[in-house]
Amino acid sequence: HYKNDLSMLRFAGASVAMGNGKPNIKEAARYVTTDNNHHGVAKAIYSAIAYNNELLKKQ
Repeated sequence: HYKNDLSMLRFAGASVAMGNGKPNIKEAARYVTTDNNHHGVAKAIYSAIAYNNELLKKQ
């Protein structure tokens, strides 16, 4: 199960791991969000949107 996560994170250009994830998974990710009990997925999505908005402003 975690081996699939690890290979997927290495392949992805923008990889996110949950804060309560395995240490090797968090190490492979570009971004580590909070855990699943603290809205980690939502925080990662909002961060990605904010980053994209900043890129659009620079164009």
